[in-house]
Amino acid sequence: MMDSNTIPKLAPGCRLHPMEEILLVPEGALNLTGPTRDILLRVDGSRSVLAIAEDLCQQYSGANIADIQADILGLLDRMQQRGFIRA
Repeated sequence: MMDSNTIPKLAPGCRLHPMEEILLVPEGALNLTGPTRDILLRVDGSRSVLAIAEDLCQQYSGANIADIQADILGLLDRMQQRGFIRA
């Protein structure tokens, strides 16, 4: 299970479409909704979940960092279960 110190990265074979709200995965594609693309753009294997949350908190002024971090962890846990994210 991931926490705020986890440094996530996309699994091999997974990449964001350069123009569209889509995550390309082996043998398919996943349509992205809400801030998912903004989160995944920051999942680069060098930033922790906390660093991603802090960056997004600056982008979305007025957002609560604890809420953002919880949303990121929930998303990444679901994507890790599907094999799209590695920790």
